[in-house]
Order: sequence, then C-alpha cells, then structure tokens
Amino acid sequence: MLAVFGGSFNPPHLAHAMLPAYLFARGWADAVLVAPCASHALGKALTPFERRLAWCEAAFAGYDGRVWVSEIEAELAQADGGRPSYALRLLAAVAERYPEYRVRLVVGSDITQTGETERWHRWDQIEAEFAPLVVPRAGYEDDADSALGAASAVSLPAVSSTQVRAWLEAPESNAAALDAALGARVAKLVTRAPAGHLWIVGRGNVGAHLGRKIMRADPWFEVEYLSARSLLAGRYDEAPSAPPSGVLILGRDGHLSELARALATAPSSWGLRPETPVLHAAGSLRAELALAPLVEAGHPVGTLHPICSLRSERARSQIEVAGWGIEGHPEARSLATRLAGPGPILELDHLDASGRARYHAACALVANYVAVLREAGRRELAATVQVGGDDDATLAGVTDALLRSAVDNLVALGVPDGVTGPVARGELEVAERHAAALGPEAGELYRQLSARLAALLGR
Repeated sequence: MLAVFGGSFNPPHLAHAMLPAYLFARGWADAVLVAPCASHALGKALTPFERRLAWCEAAFAGYDGRVWVSEIEAELAQADGGRPSYALRLLAAVAERYPEYRVRLVVGSDITQTGETERWHRWDQIEAEFAPLVVPRAGYEDDADSALGAASAVSLPAVSSTQVRAWLEAPESNAAALDAALGARVAKLVTRAPAGHLWIVGRGNVGAHLGRKIMRADPWFEVEYLSARSLLAGRYDEAPSAPPSGVLILGRDGHLSELARALATAPSSWGLRPETPVLHAAGSLRAELALAPLVEAGHPVGTLHPICSLRSERARSQIEVAGWGIEGHPEARSLATRLAGPGPILELDHLDASGRARYHAACALVANYVAVLREAGRRELAATVQVGGDDDATLAGVTDALLRSAVDNLVALGVPDGVTGPVARGELEVAERHAAALGPEAGELYRQLSARLAALLGR
C-alpha cells in the first residue's frame, strides 16, 4: 500500500511529520509519498516550491526510506503548462509510476468533517478509485476512527500552518511556539535568513539532491537553478532573480569550459561580480583548468565533488552523510566547505591531472561495479532455480535483499568481520567448487574475486 500525502506544506509542521508514523503503526501503508503542490489549486500564495520541498525533506527525515518526498507535482505542473494539479491527477500519476502498489489518498479528519472535500475536483471519483485513508486530527476524531470512539485520544495534534505563518510574522517573540509546532530542525530552516544566494547551473541527478541539501542545511542558502542548455546556446533571456554570493556548475565534464565561458560573458545586469567564487562538481578535473575562462575573468574557482551515488528518480539519497572532494582558491574552498556541511572532506589540492583521474576512478570503482555482481548472480539463479509467480520480481527481491544485507554488514563491521562466505571462513576448496558450478563467465568472475578476497583476508 502506498499512501499519497499531498498538500502545500507551507510550512510542514509536527502533525504532518507524525502522520506517516500513525499510518505505519496502524498497518495502513507500506510507504508514504509526500507531494508538496507546485501551486495551490485554490490560488493561495505559497513559498517557492524548491524551498518547501527542502522543508519537507527535513520534516520527514528519519523514516528509514519509507517516506518519499517527491517532486512529482512540479513535474505535472510543467507537463500541464503550469496549471494547478488536482488531487485526482496526482493520484493517477502516482498509480501509473508505481504500478506495484495499491495507491490511496491520505487526508486528515478535519478535511472530511468540515466539508472541504466539496470544493475538491471529482472527490467522488477519488473515493471510488483511491479509497481515502482518514487520519484523526484533534477535535475531529469521531468520524475519523469510529472503532476507537469519540473518547479516543489517538489523534494528531491540532497544529495549523495558518497559525504557524502568523507566528512567523514575529519569529523572535514566538520562538517557543514555533519550535513546538514545527520541531527544532524545520523551525531553524523557516525562521533563519539564508546565508547567501547560490546559482546552480544545471540540474540532473546531482542537482536534484544537492540543491535541496543546501536549502535544508544550517546555515542554508537560497538556491536558484540556471539552465545549462540555455547558457550553452548563448541565450541570456531569463535573468536570475538576484546576484549570487556563489555559483555551482553541475554540467557534464565536457561542457564545463563552455559553461564557464558563457558565465564569464553573461550580461552585467545579472550581477555576477568577478570576486564571486565559482565551483564545479566534477571529480576528475582541477577547477583552474576546467573553469579557465572564469579564472581569466578574475573569479576564485574550486571543486565541490559529492562522493555519493545520486539519481534524480530517487527521492532519498545518502548525501547527508557523504564525503566531499574539495580543492581550489581559498575563497572558493571556503564556499565549498560551507556547502558540504559536516560531512568528511578529502583534500584534492595536491593532485595533478593524473592524481585527479585516479581519485575519481577509485570513487567509481566503489560506486559503479556492484551492478556486475548483482546481474551475474540473478542470471545464475534464473538458470538454476524454479521461481513461483513473477520471475523477475522474485529474483529482484531475493538478490536485492542479499545485496543490502551484505553492504550493511560491511559498512557496520568493516573488514574482516563484515565479510561472510566460504573464503571468509577459510574454506577455499568450497569457493573453488562454487566457481566450477557456475557458468563460464560467472565462474571466472567468482574465481578472480575469491582470489582477491583471500589475499585481502590473509587466507
């Protein structure tokens, strides 16, 4: 069961944050998709979407991957020419994207009891197709959970975003109330002014996660995305909203020099001053070479390389605990360090071109080649065992659970304690029998890796 929790989240408060826990405890959902609206269907003014998205990621952190904060409403708005996305449209899109789940809408009992659903687009169809899960809110419990009865105290607190926004008009005077209503982490994000205005050039897999990390950090930066495609085409028709205190370029390695040249020749009205530090996120390239046109224009440049596997399709990543490769001019390094936050830092200043290539290749070795083992194991299982039901889904479930458990053990216990199997037990003859039993390609892979593991473990 996938519960879809939409709303403006302007801002998200503790009742919002507690709702998934209620759903999981009642057994009503296996996962919850949180979908901040891009624009309000009833025309209400909202904080910019990207910032509300970052607020939601902070509010719903800690659910161990079972709560997904999604950009789907912004995607739908773009596909629909900016028109507001109604709940029915959202639910249908989620159902299409996640066909393996039964999709249900989540609403608070205040919504159903006050008659607000009469203003919703095709509420009757929503009830018929996406059977709403009604979660009790304080003061509206009776109809929401008749099994518990009117005397039940099992309900979410009566916190209101409207009241929170009123308190935000005088945040210092209402600090205690805001902490209680929002939680300390979200309260900091909502009440503190940004540390600066950051342009991010390009989006893609890295930008989807890095931009929101920067907006939910302490201190946080206001983030504005610039189109790398427009800059590469020499188009400056859409001026940024404010001059930057820093720039982060996320284009492909081969486009970095062109993007640097495009920024160096941007109109003066954009407000990009020569002293503004500029970073790129490429692991293999020194900034002074990749961003040479900006160096010539007087900009301090540097590298901020997230050492993390990132995909834009995934709402959750490990970027909060990731390491960072950093180098460059002192002013650029200072910006990079602030954006990286408390994560571990690897110093790259001393590396020449060959050293940078080796550094990046080492990162790729860890991140990119698990897929070879996963697919080799799945093929061997498919050729060997009988699977009931959906073969692909069953084998994916088996191998992926095995992969996660192996990585979890290795990360938690290290080498050698986190390693299992015959080589770890010193049973090298068993490992050789395994290699001989596999198909030629998988067998040779198994034999080579067994030899490397035996050497690593001193067997």
